[in-house]
Amino acid sequence: MAASPSAQDQTHASRSPELAESSDVLRHPEFRRLWVANAMRNAAAEVAGFALPVTALLLLHASALEVSVIFFCSRLGYLLIGLPAGVWVDRWQKKRILVISDLMYACSFGSIPIAYALGILTVPQMMAVAFLVSTSGVFFDVAHASILPQLLPKKRIADANARLQTSQTAIQAVSPSVAGVLTSTIAAPLLYCFTLLCHLGSALVVGKIKVVQEKPPTSGAPQRRFLREAAEGIKVLRDQPLLRLLFAQAALNNFGAGMMLSMMPVFLLKEIHLSPWMFGLLSTLGALAGFSASLVCPRLRRSLGEIRMTLVFSALTPAALIAAPLASVFRDVAVPLAAAAQICIGFVVVGRAVATAGLRARVTPTQYLGRVTAANNVVTQGATPLGSVVGGLIASATTTSVSLWVGVLEMCIPLIILINSPMRSLRTLPPEWEA
Repeated sequence: MAASPSAQDQTHASRSPELAESSDVLRHPEFRRLWVANAMRNAAAEVAGFALPVTALLLLHASALEVSVIFFCSRLGYLLIGLPAGVWVDRWQKKRILVISDLMYACSFGSIPIAYALGILTVPQMMAVAFLVSTSGVFFDVAHASILPQLLPKKRIADANARLQTSQTAIQAVSPSVAGVLTSTIAAPLLYCFTLLCHLGSALVVGKIKVVQEKPPTSGAPQRRFLREAAEGIKVLRDQPLLRLLFAQAALNNFGAGMMLSMMPVFLLKEIHLSPWMFGLLSTLGALAGFSASLVCPRLRRSLGEIRMTLVFSALTPAALIAAPLASVFRDVAVPLAAAAQICIGFVVVGRAVATAGLRARVTPTQYLGRVTAANNVVTQGATPLGSVVGGLIASATTTSVSLWVGVLEMCIPLIILINSPMRSLRTLPPEWEA
């Protein structure tokens, strides 16, 4: 039996009937502000993501293990504070968390060009900045997932996520190539000046969002038990079949992805001596494939059903990655193979994101959404840095080629979960699962 519409959804519908009928969530002014802020943050993330390996490998001459440690630090926040962050976000004002997170991003990234100008930029500082950014990212991601149901009805979150995904992939298609070209005239650390300005702009836009449903916590409210609240989020994640399956697959996929993401820049920039602009161009090819997926996959999602599409794209992930280790074997065609890997990965990753958009929010009670998101992120996002360190250790003991092959083989493990899952017979989300 389908759950009755929540009071929150009814409130949204009564206040914005045109939104409930329109297919374009950008007609909602508060979501539009969040969308603009996201665009700024995505542009900053893409430029920073490009500048990091170029700065570490070509300017600071970091080793494969040091690069993997930097990557580990860039996700360490999820392992350390991911779970308590969910409890805190459920208690605090989401908009304020987003603003503070943006300001922390700005300060962290801004320290890099300053240190470079003073001639004191080091690999340990890159590790410290990566850790501070990961800490900010934990709070930002959990608050972002939690604030969407306060801006839109739950049934519109999938449309909102599709909008966010489309703009993100469009930005990904432009930013790395532009950054790569710029490195021919300016030093890579100076690119972080752009990320500083983007996050300041994002904080300004988010500060103007009006969250009608959000009320500041009252001082007289009884203090809830921290561990009990965290445990409640874990229990919801454990007991809901769809959440449990998505959680297991994402964790295993991200572990292998961590190995691949940390070692591919080492292979491309240091071993085959790819130029920074070509490195940026490869990222652009992956982003263009992702942009194509964001346009095609919403229709595919309606045709296949969100559950079936999620399972299909999860199964395609290791197949999409196979060209990456092949590039380390066939060096004469390494660049075309690396390009093929970027294109396949870009399409599959975005396709899976479109398939799962809104599913977690639809099956999770609103009061638990922050904690469930945090509990999920602790393991799924925490698996990525662990994989990066393992990849760095394998590459240091053997070669980057071996590390890339191990990463692909590890990402085949979720197929076993898929084959043995009762979810394989479902096409769409059962109505009785909706919160």
